[in-house]
Amino acid sequence: MFRQNKCDSRWIDWPYVNETDIYVMLYNKYADSLYAYGMGFGFDGETVKDIIHDIFLDIMSRGNDLSRIANIKAYLFRIVHNRMVDLHRSHIDTCDLSDRDPDMQISLTSLDAMIESEHVVRIRRTIESLLNQLSPKQREALLLRFVYEMEYNEIALILNVTPHAARKFVSKGLNKLRKSDERGKIMRIAT
Repeated sequence: MFRQNKCDSRWIDWPYVNETDIYVMLYNKYADSLYAYGMGFGFDGETVKDIIHDIFLDIMSRGNDLSRIANIKAYLFRIVHNRMVDLHRSHIDTCDLSDRDPDMQISLTSLDAMIESEHVVRIRRTIESLLNQLSPKQREALLLRFVYEMEYNEIALILNVTPHAARKFVSKGLNKLRKSDERGKIMRIAT
C-alpha cells in the first residue's frame, strides 16, 4: 500500500489506497512534528492541537486532491504556519498597526523534554540568547532546516519566499551565530 520512499506524495500508491487511510496515515506521520513546530509560536498546547485537528478536518471535508501536491510535508507545515500567523494577528490589539509577521519563539522545552539541571539551564539560556540575536525569519529557517530537516525549497514554501531567500536566511543566521561572542560560552559550557 505505501512505498517507503522519502519523496512525499510519490510514496503513496494513490489508486490502491482508501482516502480515509491516507488522512490517518498523514496525521500519524506528521502530527507530532506539526505540534512541535506550532508550539514554537508561543501558544498553549491545546490551541496548537486544535489547529492541527482543524487542518486535517478541513482537508478531509473539502476532499482536497492530495495526489496533486508534490510535497505534502511542506504543504502541511505551510498550513500550520499560516494558521498560527492568522491566530497571532487575531489576538493583536486593534490599535497595533504594524503589519509584520509574528516573532516565532523557539523554546527548547517544546522541542526536547530534558531533565532539568543547572548545566542544562545554562546551556539553554546561552542558546536562547544566541537565537534571540537572529531575525524571526532566520530563526524559523534554521529551525526548519536543522530540526525538521527540510530542504530549501520546502522552507521557501513555508516562509513564502524564494529558495534563494531561504538559503540566505539560513546562511546569514549561521554566520551571525558563528560571529557571536556567546559562541565561546557554549563551547566552554558544553565541555
